[in-house]
Amino acid sequence: MPSRSAQNGQSRGASSMDVMPSFPFKIFRVKWPVRIARSPIRLLNVVLKLAPCEIMEQRTTRSSHFVTLQDHPERGLLGLALPMIVAFTFQTGFNIVDTIFVGRLGPSSLAGVSLAFPFQVFIIALASGFGIGAQSLIARSIGGRHLRDADNAAEHALILAFIGAVATTIVGLLALPSLLGFLDAPPAVYDEAYAYLFVILLGSVFMYLTVIANAVLRGEGDTKHPMIIMGIAAVLNVIFDPIFIFVLDWGVAGAAVATVLSRALVFIFIFYLLFVKKSTFLRFDMKHFSFSTSILRGIVDVGFPASLGTLSFSLSLFFLNSILAPFGRDALAAFGVGFRVESLVFLPMIGLSSAFVSAVGFFKGAQLYDNIRRINVYAMKMLVGLMLVCLVVFYAFPGQIMNIFTNEEGVISIGVGYLRVLAPFYPILPLSFLSAAGFQGIGRGYPSFVLAFIRSGVVSVPMALLLIYVFDFPVVGVWLSIATGDFISAIVGYVWFRRALSRLSEPFVHDDVAEKATSD
Repeated sequence: MPSRSAQNGQSRGASSMDVMPSFPFKIFRVKWPVRIARSPIRLLNVVLKLAPCEIMEQRTTRSSHFVTLQDHPERGLLGLALPMIVAFTFQTGFNIVDTIFVGRLGPSSLAGVSLAFPFQVFIIALASGFGIGAQSLIARSIGGRHLRDADNAAEHALILAFIGAVATTIVGLLALPSLLGFLDAPPAVYDEAYAYLFVILLGSVFMYLTVIANAVLRGEGDTKHPMIIMGIAAVLNVIFDPIFIFVLDWGVAGAAVATVLSRALVFIFIFYLLFVKKSTFLRFDMKHFSFSTSILRGIVDVGFPASLGTLSFSLSLFFLNSILAPFGRDALAAFGVGFRVESLVFLPMIGLSSAFVSAVGFFKGAQLYDNIRRINVYAMKMLVGLMLVCLVVFYAFPGQIMNIFTNEEGVISIGVGYLRVLAPFYPILPLSFLSAAGFQGIGRGYPSFVLAFIRSGVVSVPMALLLIYVFDFPVVGVWLSIATGDFISAIVGYVWFRRALSRLSEPFVHDDVAEKATSD
């Protein structure tokens, strides 16, 4: 068999970004920054005796997951999206199961976990944002047949995940008492929130690595393994929750232990998949790892704005809840139930958008710009049609839908108003979701943040404050503000991305990054 270095031009042996020489494993011959960057995965290689060998199987320049996508773009996109829809359904079930079991502990426990939710969103936002950055860069590299760069981007992403997790754990544990104290929660709620977050922070390394490893797999076009991984995590969480919460009587801390243990066991499976079985298209071979500021920048340029977008949305929920608080418990509950209903209905849109990032990235790298336009139109038509069905159902049966989640008449009454105000705007939401995902796919992270910020910070919250406190609107003023934010974000996103597509004829953006790397 030929060595990896003898394979085709864009394999392990050649890369537009290989700006450092290939160092052997002898420590004294490796520069300090490179050795530090390599150390996490090299340590794993040493432990399992997986030091990269010179004889490896030859791979083609196309990931098998992208073959159907390139030959039949619409069918390929759907094939990527369906497993992601199932995967996000598992993730939603993961969260619901935790809420159900914790709710049985009493109101203080449930309030404590609710208080911890924004902190969890912050951690997940950082991990998922940089995961999207890695996913986009890997897909573009594979599309452009820069296979070594795709490998290197995946290795950078995992190292970044490890470093981010360690930093989050240290900073989070040190700042946790002050942050929770700032919220001025009752002592019982404070204690529950602290117990929950303490365990979550200790196990954040498994969350970071799992989220980013899933994104790496999606970047190479593999959405089936992330579906399996998230499904296993959800099932394990269902098994562990009652054991640690009730049998061992660990309460809220037990729920956190169940979550961390589920992620830890799932990461063992991921580790086996990537480093032992080596069944992925990407190759994790630290002998050829070269630290690259341009690859790191390529991940961060997309990932950091994506994280900020998620955080801005989370903050908008916080402010909207504070605006709704004077209207009473029923208004807050109706908003919570309505948001949960929407999160379930939007799963197909979220799953397809995630697949859209990989598909657009692959076609951008391959310079198949017409295919980007084709799948954009196809995805738009499919999601708009689906949202039209949701509009009809939600507008015709809002009371019955709310009654699935609550039997409180006051909550149902306000929730009906929520669904009937927002449902007419559902068919335009795909414009916003797909535009943000499309920008991420072509390697432009800033527009996706702007769209998220327009939806939440620029329109929804300021308009809600204006309608409620200046024009003295009832609670429907908040619903109108959310709907207006959705509408404006969708229109801006559609026009902006359509304009970007019309200009999409420049060379592969990765080449510019590569040129910069070679001059470093």
